[in-house]
Amino acid sequence: MKVFRVAVDSSCLIGLAQIEIFGLLKEVFAETYIPRAVYEEVVVKGRGEAGSTETESAVKDGWISIKTVNDEIAVNALTTNLGKGESEVIILCKESGFDYALIDERTAREKAALMGVNTMGALGVMDLAIEMGFAIDKKKLVKQLREAGFRISDKLYRRVFPSE
Repeated sequence: MKVFRVAVDSSCLIGLAQIEIFGLLKEVFAETYIPRAVYEEVVVKGRGEAGSTETESAVKDGWISIKTVNDEIAVNALTTNLGKGESEVIILCKESGFDYALIDERTAREKAALMGVNTMGALGVMDLAIEMGFAIDKKKLVKQLREAGFRISDKLYRRVFPSE
């Protein structure tokens, strides 16, 4: 049963698209939002790149909604250390009371935690899908993410797959 309301950062959209499981966002989450900066980064500036077509179609189909951030001052304060998209995702979650910010970058996750915003990354999306009964080969998908240039440290990989 889909229950969580989430705001998604560019890296998560792109990563899930690269390994062809972008549609899990629709299947796993009750409501999925992106701020304007993420749309601009993935769809406009990233035209033709992984995640661009998927994100644009999801917005047109209505299962991803673009939501405007109200507190630009807070966003600007975060952009001293984070990208605009990550900053907007964190503030959007804070303002709207979303359950999770889907962010993969460690620094952004640490900032979100300091602000009381729960985070989940691409691996967490896979875990949630598996819990919901989706047949996913997590090890294969994580390998594909790494091959696509997605930064998953050896330490995290060993924690996720201890027998490796």
